[in-house]
Amino acid sequence: MAFDGITCKAVANEINNLSGALVDKIYQPTKNSVVIGLYNHGKNYVLNCVIDANNYRVNLTKSARPNPQVAPNFCMVLRKHLTRLRLKNVYTMDLERVVFIEFEGFNEFDEIINMKLIVELMGRHSNIILVDETGLIVDSLRHIKDSGNTYRNILPHCKYVFPATDKLNFYDIKDASEFEALVGEAAQVPTKVNRGREGLCSKLRDY
Repeated sequence: MAFDGITCKAVANEINNLSGALVDKIYQPTKNSVVIGLYNHGKNYVLNCVIDANNYRVNLTKSARPNPQVAPNFCMVLRKHLTRLRLKNVYTMDLERVVFIEFEGFNEFDEIINMKLIVELMGRHSNIILVDETGLIVDSLRHIKDSGNTYRNILPHCKYVFPATDKLNFYDIKDASEFEALVGEAAQVPTKVNRGREGLCSKLRDY
């Protein structure tokens, strides 16, 4: 099953039911995945974040994953900033395949801190990004430097910029007549692969 915008939103809502859960374990079983152990009301849960180009997803799982003896650098960063924090909120923006996972807790000075893990599920451009409460990137699983082909720097100390899109939000369509009008517009614009009604995919978000 494709991890489309609707699936992404539904999974985010499911994970959000664990709000208040304590982060007690973090490890990185593969170069493209991060596992976060959560403890809530006497039960253990495992949050699985995978950014493989052909199998990207965020999900709760019961399957055991290998825990490497030597933790990669990104895993160490996550442990430093997220361990002992509590899950605060999980959400998506419209039907974009970007999951925001917010955490809240206290630092060594008893000050409230907020951190955000952003999982971008966009095929080969997928990424996992840790952002602080000011919106600055702490670190990311994949570092991306603006080379003219991209408008974003995904690097430590850079401001996080939400991926740009010209897609329409399915939930913003008010009725069948508006949907038909959008289909009609799309039918007039050729795409690289197809025309007609399938061209609506260039205007509507992936579902």
